[in-house]
Amino acid sequence: MKLFNHHLITASLFLGISQMAFSQMTTDNIWVTFDDESALPEMVERRLHSSNAKVQSLINTFNITSIEQALPDSKKESLLKVYDVVCLCDIDDLIREIDKDHTVLSKPEEAPNYQLLTDPDDYDVQFTDDYALDLIDAKGAWDYSTGDENTIIGISDGNFFIDHEDLEGEILSMNTSPSALNFYYHGTAVAATAAGTTNNGVGKSAIGYNCKMDLVSMNYSLVLQLSYGGARVINLSWSSGCTYSPYVQEIIDEVWGNGTIIVASAGNGGTCGGPTNLVYPAANDHVIAVSSVGPSDNHERTINDSSTTHQHNSSVDICAPGYDVALTVSPGNYLTGNGTSFAAPYVTGTIGLMLSANPCLTFEEVEAILKATAVDIYGLNPSYINQLGAGRMDSKEAVKLALESSCDEQTPSFGADCESCSDTKVNHSTPRASEVGSSRMAQENNMIEGSVYPNPTESSATVSWSSNENMTLYVTDLNGIVIHEQEVTAYMNQTKINIGNRGVYFVRLVKGNQQVWLKKLVRI
Repeated sequence: MKLFNHHLITASLFLGISQMAFSQMTTDNIWVTFDDESALPEMVERRLHSSNAKVQSLINTFNITSIEQALPDSKKESLLKVYDVVCLCDIDDLIREIDKDHTVLSKPEEAPNYQLLTDPDDYDVQFTDDYALDLIDAKGAWDYSTGDENTIIGISDGNFFIDHEDLEGEILSMNTSPSALNFYYHGTAVAATAAGTTNNGVGKSAIGYNCKMDLVSMNYSLVLQLSYGGARVINLSWSSGCTYSPYVQEIIDEVWGNGTIIVASAGNGGTCGGPTNLVYPAANDHVIAVSSVGPSDNHERTINDSSTTHQHNSSVDICAPGYDVALTVSPGNYLTGNGTSFAAPYVTGTIGLMLSANPCLTFEEVEAILKATAVDIYGLNPSYINQLGAGRMDSKEAVKLALESSCDEQTPSFGADCESCSDTKVNHSTPRASEVGSSRMAQENNMIEGSVYPNPTESSATVSWSSNENMTLYVTDLNGIVIHEQEVTAYMNQTKINIGNRGVYFVRLVKGNQQVWLKKLVRI
């Protein structure tokens, strides 16, 4: 049996991680769009040289030492033009200077400042009372699903001990850079909580344990990499800033449009200056933001002490255990710790179970299920009315409803009129799901009979229909972008389509200008 090593690593380590230990990560760098990419400089004899006089003047005046593409994993032209500019300067002065002339460069802003927030036979090996798994009813959820290896959970975090006994066999890929030891502790704790090795007789249990994981460092381009690599849900137990960034929202929208769900930590109380303040990316649209409760559904870690809370504000969507939760931070080291960093992966792992039970669910449907099945905790936390989202997550009920929900094109009936299911995110003029993509299309009624099989598919699917008329077959992604178009004649009643990338798609038949059939298709 492994021993607790409280002398080597203490739980208090995590309390201070996001507030103190990572302040050294702050760099003098900005993100900016190169509207004229011919002005991009080259490195000549270890110095940057640009053919554009204005850019060269900026390089010289502000001691710019590096200009690199910020988001190479994006597939959006606008984001591929965003560059990370590092300087030995006051970046506020640099931003003001760029803002004077937008002919070459535009939209400068401070770059993200990534900061960490901090029944199986191994259910009680190290922790005789793993209250967090009990509180969310993990065993009840496992009655419906223990996950599926085709459901990939992405973890973007500090770093990971991949030789950990509670990560063995769970990792599909990893893309990280060497980092401080604290980073390994944090990332390992988050990954092991979301989908660590379970039912192996050692360590601790994880909520989404039969799902697989892709692991990357804290970096928005790597988040895009996870999405395009097939991750259905991604956990971000970190913050990148305290103010809204159009760049970050566009990145998240790209991930959302690709059919991937983002879960983020809402903040640890002192994050961004106070528990009512917004923390990003949690406060962005198309993100499920998670705050903390304790073993009695208490939002105050020390009941009646309001100074001991994590974030509570308009961005919070749901709560999960985040105070004194069971963690493992390195091989053989088991302890308890605090942080929305550790509340978020309980939600991420639960979503992994939901998608394993019903792979066709979209972001909007998953969010609605989580909120519709959440436990109302406001009676126990009257000081935080409307600041804790829909309440505390109930994994059993969420997975059960996911399994029972129809995988067809209709919008889910649950939660449609549910006040707790309404979106409380801050409005930054980003189109909502009711305005674009899947939800708009899902409101159409089928006029002919048809089917898609297999669904979900690993590559191709056969589409069949009952009508003997000339029509057009379209396959679109969640953004409405057509990836396949085919004319079908009166002599056809089925065809085969190939789907290259993982994600959620819609197959529809159109006769003239009228849609006559629609079906959701999932590529795993």
